[in-house]
Amino acid sequence: MKSSLASALLFAAAVLSGCGGGGLDAELPAQSANGAMQPMSAVAPSSYWAGVTRAMPVTPHGNKIAVSCHNCYGDTVAQTQTEVAKALARNFDLVEFDLTLHANGQVYVEHTDSEIAHGTFDATLVNTALQQSDRMLFLEVKEGYSTAALSDTMMRSVLRSVRDNNYASAGRPVFLRAFMDGRHNHLVRAKAMLADSEFAGISSHVRFHTLIQSDIRNNIRASKNLGFHGIELEYRMADLFGAVMQAKLLGLGVGVYTAPATMGEVYISAMREDIDFITTDYDLAATAAASSARSLIQESTSLVYINTGQQTAYPLNYKRTNTTDFLLASSGTTPALEILGVASDEDRVGGSMLFTGAQSLTTWDADNAAGGGFLVTAVVNFDDLTGSGTLAIVAKSDSGGFALEQAGAQLRFGVNVGGTYYYATTPLSGLNGSNSYFIAGAYDGSGAVRLWVNNVEKTASASVSGGVVMNNSPVVIGADPQGATDRRFFFKGKVQQVMVQKWRDH
Repeated sequence: MKSSLASALLFAAAVLSGCGGGGLDAELPAQSANGAMQPMSAVAPSSYWAGVTRAMPVTPHGNKIAVSCHNCYGDTVAQTQTEVAKALARNFDLVEFDLTLHANGQVYVEHTDSEIAHGTFDATLVNTALQQSDRMLFLEVKEGYSTAALSDTMMRSVLRSVRDNNYASAGRPVFLRAFMDGRHNHLVRAKAMLADSEFAGISSHVRFHTLIQSDIRNNIRASKNLGFHGIELEYRMADLFGAVMQAKLLGLGVGVYTAPATMGEVYISAMREDIDFITTDYDLAATAAASSARSLIQESTSLVYINTGQQTAYPLNYKRTNTTDFLLASSGTTPALEILGVASDEDRVGGSMLFTGAQSLTTWDADNAAGGGFLVTAVVNFDDLTGSGTLAIVAKSDSGGFALEQAGAQLRFGVNVGGTYYYATTPLSGLNGSNSYFIAGAYDGSGAVRLWVNNVEKTASASVSGGVVMNNSPVVIGADPQGATDRRFFFKGKVQQVMVQKWRDH
């Protein structure tokens, strides 16, 4: 990411006001025909995977995101080989092993330090299929940190096993990871150890990640200051996107853990544009899922995507179905931008659209596929939770389409099927005006309409069958569309990210 942007976000604490507009005529391609106009991209493509040999899955908007096979091991070396074979067959990018040190001085692959001889790390790496593949090791140090001497014993053994089995090499980094709860000190020891001449061949090909669960913002900064490369966040944590944007602006790779198998297709698809890697249990069952994690990332379902976290002024850029940028010009009815510095430790970091009850942004007439539905996300901070009237966060609800909105005392996501709106809901009483929320709604053409807040599912609708009714109104952020230009149900609050995808049964 460009340092000028980071500086702007670090020192800006003002509200940058747009002049208004936002009608269809305010939207322009992001580059003129002669190429003279080239504003900042709506998506700042991450360079985290630059130089990696493996062809990573790429989203329709150009974001590379790696998928990690969660706990990709068994109780024995043979069972682990079976799990690894599954990960290779299903095209996972990262193979996760958890590591402990036993009293006998050997490193074992297991979730907790049981002192039971499950299978040594060294024996696990003697796997021809894994060695000859382009998959990368995602190694989590589970061992508690007690002394530097014991840590050195463990980490030297780990680094030697990696080196001797030819895993850390140009284009194929190995990742050492640990929770930021004291266990990260193993990473500090290993990082220093890589300066030893015996590790000269792999020292440039080892990356360090911390898994952060508490004191989030300070620990993100600490990870950066320790010279680590990335951070990992629990996928259901509060203010998730504030932490994501802080890490990105500090130049760190960002991932989440552990997206579950159930509804895993929603979590992977909903977060695919905004993170660099995801650890998941999805598609690890005995029978392969109908859609692999890789196919979910690459599926051509995108309709609208805007993230203002790395944008500082109008015109705002957003994407539709591919990597092309489109401009949203300012006018009298567009929201101002609120810019929160990277050191602010607010619920959001970077730019957000500020809606005060009279603004909206109009994108385009983005319809679902026939017989299908929508997956919609938004990162929102609420300014009005009084439960009065209807306030639309993002909608295409004009006798059809969808709406993510406040309605009376509820937050709800609804779709129009057969002329009737069906809603998933949650009480506004469970929300506040201080935190930001990652909200997702989904309907795939058959089954319940569903709603998640911070990746926790709320009350679904009864089962529905049939495609969402199409209309000719655009997707509008901050209001409900009535035709091409009329608007109602204006939102009050801040919105940083909005994504709309066509959605089907996976």
